[in-house]
Amino acid sequence: MSYGVHVYAAESDPGFQQATSLYHPDTVERSLKHDGSGTEPGLKDDDGKWDLRPHASRIQRVDLTTLGTWHAVLESDDVPVGQSRMVYTVNRSTAAVLDKLAAAPRIGDLGLSFSPGWHEKNDRTKGYFDAEWGVPESWDSVILQGPHLHVANPFYKQPNPTMLHNQDWTSVDLEALPPDAIPATAYKPRGGRATYDAAYTHWDRQGDRYSAREQFRVAYRAMANNVSERTLTPTLIPPGAAHVNGVFAFATPSNDAVLLAVVAAGASSLIADFSVRATPKSGIYQGVFERLPLVGEGPWRAWLALRFLRLTAVTAAYSPLWEQAWQPAFAEDSWAGGIDRDNRPPLAVTQAAWTGDVPLRIAEDRRQAMLEIDVIVALALGISADELCTIYRTQFPVLAGYDKGQYTFDRHGRVVPTPVLSAIRKSGAETLVDQRTWTHPGSGRTYVFEAPFAPLERETDLQAAYATFQGRLDAS
Repeated sequence: MSYGVHVYAAESDPGFQQATSLYHPDTVERSLKHDGSGTEPGLKDDDGKWDLRPHASRIQRVDLTTLGTWHAVLESDDVPVGQSRMVYTVNRSTAAVLDKLAAAPRIGDLGLSFSPGWHEKNDRTKGYFDAEWGVPESWDSVILQGPHLHVANPFYKQPNPTMLHNQDWTSVDLEALPPDAIPATAYKPRGGRATYDAAYTHWDRQGDRYSAREQFRVAYRAMANNVSERTLTPTLIPPGAAHVNGVFAFATPSNDAVLLAVVAAGASSLIADFSVRATPKSGIYQGVFERLPLVGEGPWRAWLALRFLRLTAVTAAYSPLWEQAWQPAFAEDSWAGGIDRDNRPPLAVTQAAWTGDVPLRIAEDRRQAMLEIDVIVALALGISADELCTIYRTQFPVLAGYDKGQYTFDRHGRVVPTPVLSAIRKSGAETLVDQRTWTHPGSGRTYVFEAPFAPLERETDLQAAYATFQGRLDAS
């Protein structure tokens, strides 16, 4: 439960000290006396405990200049700077990153079209859809919910047939996903299809009226979980699909495939997620998404589009988007790091036609592509490698904790499931096949995990990828 302690003085120009993410008053007292040396603290320490360490950078001075940054990040022009909502950064390095984000153009400058989807209660009461588990016959009958989606993944989970509660879902096995896959859903359309189609979100553009369901869209979970692994979870959803208002969606006015992929990639980065987390909220509404930074023109646009589309174009339903977005630069790109495994695919794709080899399916490859997106976005926005690592280390403690303990990879790049990892650690033996064998609950496919088993160091990988991309820019 978050709360604040505020000390007020006589009316004057804004000028005060602020400290956030505190778990003991002693941290403030010691931070006021701290000399500023050492690593800046975050939300949790290296042991996963709430960070009580003092540091001079915890104490931040807020004045009109600071309010100007907050205003640029959060508010529209009709809100006075002095009435800007407050931002809660845990140290000065993260506050410095916000200064850079404040100077960036906004996604909202593109004039995006917004869709809230079906109202889960009211529109169901009106008879447009009802609860029923099953795999739809086509995307035109798909109604997505929040758990279906995750960062750069439109096939994250599916509801179980039992539909007992909101956690009765199972992870999807991307390695086993067929090209014609359609997600199982817990809702089905009802009534006449003409009525169903007409009642969903429509957009007016240059005198013409379009259904939101006719287009590829950026979609994300509307609920903001500010203390989870990730808060903002953008992916792409194909034409035909609807969603309830637990998901929000946007489309670009031009239906430009590359621009849509770039917008989604930028929104999926740690930097964009941080800008959402800096102002804790219960929902990520239209205004929040439109205030996210937009990556400008440069070679990084092709880099972002390739990586994000290889993460999200996981079935043939995405083939039109892939084929529209493909460009010769996709055939010349390469990984900026990662593990050189026997089963690792090249990053470059030399043909415009979508095939089952386009999507990245192995966990380590998907991690590396997402990590490289984080780096490319940071580089494009003028954020240094050290600043990016500080954001990761101090603002994403759950993700950092998973990286250290839960995300252990085998020699084939797969994440070792917790039951397998626990059995190996308990026995101390990596050679017993039975202990290394696991059946995926979503696909029913059996995998045998191969040693060596090891976690990956995200900060080291971020630094290495940043240096690689910086070198490519310097050479161009």
